[in-house]
Amino acid sequence: MEILSTGEKIKRARVYQGITLKELCGNKVSISKMSCIENGKIKADKDILEYIADKLDLDYEYLVRDVKEQIITNLELINKDLVPDEEMDKVINHNLNYALEYSYNNLAFELIHKLFSYYVKKNKVENIQLIISQYYDLYQKNNTFDNTITYYIDMATFFYSIKDLNEAINYYDRARNLLKSEKGFSKSNYAYICYREGKSYEKMGLLEETYKTLKEALKYIDHISDSLEKGDIYHCFATVCIKLKKEDAEKYLNLAYQHKKSNPTMLAISKGKNSKSYFYVGNREKAIEEIKEGIEIFPTEDEAKYVRFLNSCIRTLYENKEYDIAYEITDRALNSAINSKDIVLIEESYYLKGMILQKKGMYVQAEMYMNLSLDSLFKFANREKRRERYLDMGEMYYKLGEVKDSLKYFTLAMKLEK
Repeated sequence: MEILSTGEKIKRARVYQGITLKELCGNKVSISKMSCIENGKIKADKDILEYIADKLDLDYEYLVRDVKEQIITNLELINKDLVPDEEMDKVINHNLNYALEYSYNNLAFELIHKLFSYYVKKNKVENIQLIISQYYDLYQKNNTFDNTITYYIDMATFFYSIKDLNEAINYYDRARNLLKSEKGFSKSNYAYICYREGKSYEKMGLLEETYKTLKEALKYIDHISDSLEKGDIYHCFATVCIKLKKEDAEKYLNLAYQHKKSNPTMLAISKGKNSKSYFYVGNREKAIEEIKEGIEIFPTEDEAKYVRFLNSCIRTLYENKEYDIAYEITDRALNSAINSKDIVLIEESYYLKGMILQKKGMYVQAEMYMNLSLDSLFKFANREKRRERYLDMGEMYYKLGEVKDSLKYFTLAMKLEK
C-alpha cells in the first residue's frame, strides 16, 4: 500500500532501469524540467507523461494516478477490512502522513478517525494520547456536521474504555443532542448513542438516569437492523428494570432473548448479567438459577471463552458470598483453563479457587492454589497486579497464623506500592 507521487514513480523506474536523466529527456524535455518533475516541484503535461510512460515502459494510468487517488483506494481497503490487523497501524499512519503532507484534510480526518478507533479497540492508551490533539486539530479543520458526530462518538468511546464515565456521558450527550437537532436524523445512530450513554450511567450506578436514557433508545430501536444489537439494548433495559423493580422487566427480558436466541453464547452471557441484577435486589434464588442456566447454555467448543464466562460467574457468586456454589464451578473452570493453555486464564482460575477455599476456611488447600496462581502471575503480570496478589497472600497467611510469611508478603506489597 505504498504511496508514490508521479515524480517519485518516474525517478524510481528510471533509476531501476539504469537510465540517466539525459537519456530519459532526449530531445523532448530539458534536464532541469525533468528534474523538477521528479522532485515534485512542477506537474508534467499530458504529452510529456505519455512520452515518459512509453520511454520507461510504464502504464500511463499508473503514472498519472496521483497521491489523493492512492489514499482513497487505500482507505477503501481499510474500510473493507482487507488490511491485515498486524499491519493496520503502519498502513493508516503511512497514508495519514501523505494526506497531511499534501493538505488533504478531509482524507486526513477520516484516516485519523480510523487510527483512533483502532487504538481504542486495542486499548493502546499511550498511542491515543499521542494523537488526541492532532485529531482535535483535524476535526477543527473539517468541522462538518457528520465529522462532529464522529468526533464526539470517538471521544465518548475512548473515555468509556478508560472508565472516565463523566466525560463519556458528556460526549455521548452532545452527540445525540446534535444528531436529533437535524431534520431526518439517523434514528439507528441515535438509538445506539442513547444505549452507550445509558451504559455509562449504569456503570456509575445511576439507575434512574440509565432507565431514562435507555427508554429514549427504545423509541427508535426498530430502526436498528442488527438483531443482536437490538437484543443488547432490550437486555440492558431489562436489567435496570430488575434493579428498579419495574413490572415490565420480564417483558424486555423476553424481547432480548428473542433477538439473541440464535446465539447461545450471547444468551448465556445475558443470563450471567441477569444474576447480578437479581442479587442486587436480594432475589438470591433467581440469581443462582440464572447462573446455572447460563452455564448449561454456554457452548464449550471455545475453551477460552468458556473459562472467561465461568470465571465471571464464580466472581459474581464470590462477591455475593455464595461460596459453596462458586466452589462447585471452580474445577470445571480450572480444567478448561488448563486445556486452553492460556496462562492468564489458568492464573485467574487458580486464584479464584484459592480465594474461595479461604472463605470456606480450607486454608491449607487455599495456600496451594494461591501459590500456583502467584507462580503463573509472574509470567505476565504488571506491578499493580502483583501487589494485589501479595496483599491476598499476606491476608491468607495471617489467617493461617503464619505471621512470618504474612509479614513477608505484606512487605513485598508495600515495596511495589512505593
